[in-house]
Formats: sequence, C-alpha cells, structure tokens
Amino acid sequence: TGTAQGGGHNATMSNEQEAQSIISHLNTLKEQRQQIMNKITELDSEHSEHNLVISTLEPLPPDRRCFRMIGEVLVERTNAEVLQAVIQNRDNLKKAMEEMAQVLKGKERELLEFVKKHNIRQTSDLSAVTGGAGASKAPEKSSGVLV
Repeated sequence: TGTAQGGGHNATMSNEQEAQSIISHLNTLKEQRQQIMNKITELDSEHSEHNLVISTLEPLPPDRRCFRMIGEVLVERTNAEVLQAVIQNRDNLKKAMEEMAQVLKGKERELLEFVKKHNIRQTSDLSAVTGGAGASKAPEKSSGVLV
C-alpha cells in the first residue's frame, strides 16, 4: 500500500508544479503587458514634449539662431532646421506609439487566451483583461487555477 500512496503523492506534486508553472507564465505575460503600457506612456510624454517645442518654435523666424542638444553636444542651427527635425521626431514617436498599441493588443489577446485555455479565475486583473465581460459571470467549471 506504500507504493499506491507514493504514486498519488507524485501526481499531486506534478499538478502543483504544473499550477505553479501556469501561474508563473501568467505573471510573465502580465509583466510584459505592463512594460508595454509603460513604454507607451513614456512615448506619449515625449510626444507631448515635442508638441510643446514645436508650438514654441513655429511663431519664430525661420532664420533665427536655435540651439539643439544632440546627445551631449549643443549644436547651433537655424530655427527652420531644428523645427523640421523636431517635427520629424514627433511623427516618428507617433508611429512608434501606434506600433506599441498594436503590440499591446496582441499581448492582451495572448493573455486572455492563456486565461481561457487554463480556466484561470482571478480575484484581480481579470476584468481589465476581458474588459469587464468575464468578471461578472459565474465560473462554468469548478476546476482551474485561482490566482
């Protein structure tokens, strides 16, 4: 009878290890999603700063002296040259934000599919991932991982 108990114990350990693996992967997906959201926020802040600089430079004469920091070097240019470079940088930031938004949608989709695949019921964050749709429903099965 000692063999039967040992076999049952190993199966329990395997299930616990699998549950821990699922939780670990879920947390990794959440961290990746958060990193993407932080990057989008950072890019949005830079975009706003560029808009502020553009609105400051636009009314000035195009041939006026203007200084711009490139890396750690302060260079002298005309207002027109700096304005053109700042507008181009702002447009590139906007494109990067749009690309990151697509990456974020993909990561949220991946996270939602993972949650559904493993029948994960969460006490928090599930409504944020599902848009509130899954938070009010009663769980269909009693099995699954509760985080």
